Amino acid sequence: MSDEWLDNAEVLVLQPLEDSPLPLWELRWHEVTTVQQLADILAPGLISLATRGFVEVRRFHNWPAQWDEGLPLTGDDLARESTRAAVWSDSPEGVVLAAHITEAGRRLL
Repeated sequence: MSDEWLDNAEVLVLQPLEDSPLPLWELRWHEVTTVQQLADILAPGLISLATRGFVEVRRFHNWPAQWDEGLPLTGDDLARESTRAAVWSDSPEGVVLAAHITEAGRRLL
């Protein structure tokens, strides 16, 4: 992976998305990390990657779902939603956020 200009949080988000789309809870790299820690560490990377066009994030009512059924999240909506610990949980309450790598993001792998 060409990660010279990606920070650690961005790398941790992008690497598992090779076989995307994935719900955010699937980005968890080990069980010791709490859901709040996961949100604190990975949300900034997710937001940065989405802002730069390397990933797309959508909101779903259920998972699994068809990608085009999700509502795209960008800007302030993405920042607000992705920093909530609940969306990083494998038992989300009503909302599932999923990320999908873009063609631009694939070039970084």
